[in-house]
Amino acid sequence: MRRSNILRRVGLSALVALLAAGPLAAYTIYLKDGSTVQAKGKYRIEGTRAYILLPNGTQTFIDAREIDVKRTDAANKSDYGGNAVILQEATPPADGTQTIAPKARLSDVIAKRGAELPGPQRDPVKATPAESVKTKSGNSDFTTIPRRSYEPAEIANEIRQFFLGQGVPEVTVFAGTQPSHPLVQVTVSTESGVFRGLAVGANAILHIRDRFPGKVDAFDLLLVTPANERGGQFVLTPEMASDLVAKKVQLAAFFVENVQF
Repeated sequence: MRRSNILRRVGLSALVALLAAGPLAAYTIYLKDGSTVQAKGKYRIEGTRAYILLPNGTQTFIDAREIDVKRTDAANKSDYGGNAVILQEATPPADGTQTIAPKARLSDVIAKRGAELPGPQRDPVKATPAESVKTKSGNSDFTTIPRRSYEPAEIANEIRQFFLGQGVPEVTVFAGTQPSHPLVQVTVSTESGVFRGLAVGANAILHIRDRFPGKVDAFDLLLVTPANERGGQFVLTPEMASDLVAKKVQLAAFFVENVQF
């Protein structure tokens, strides 16, 4: 089944497609904070860095100390090449006193909250003025905003470097819907990658707020697949990010409440 057909059938680009599709990666790397990174194969250690080949062929690295080696090795003995990837929110690793939350699909979270899955999205169109193109819910469609460099360039570079330092390399920064709203576009290949992109985005805007006071009011955050299919868009403010980082709201619930379609 083609990925585009899955997207139209379920209605959530990238995210819900991966609920029904087969695995895009053959190896799952578990981090000590409970989050995961999908890879084509086992990571390679060089010094203090763990080099990872992402499902789209991009190579990145993280601090090797972040990897839960025991859990990663154990999981991949049984899961290597196994079932499709499903959402797992970052949770602390099991240590005898805590219980890891069960894996949950985004569709299950939406159903429990009584929300509806968004309907099929239209195909991306050529760039036109942002104010003239809206989503079905009446929000600016970030996929159609003309791509212009964000200024000041030092802020755009700082945003890219922050994502890269967190193991999220495919990030581009453009001018957003307002001068104080950089459009941060993150390319993701898996469902867990979408949630990781959102979590890193929350930490990134708090970092930018502290690094450049008064310069950035929000991120226009756009998550897309390598095929440029929509994975969700958000107007992410520092206040919203603070609640997310402080775990006052769970990632899945935050997604459902704030995603713009």
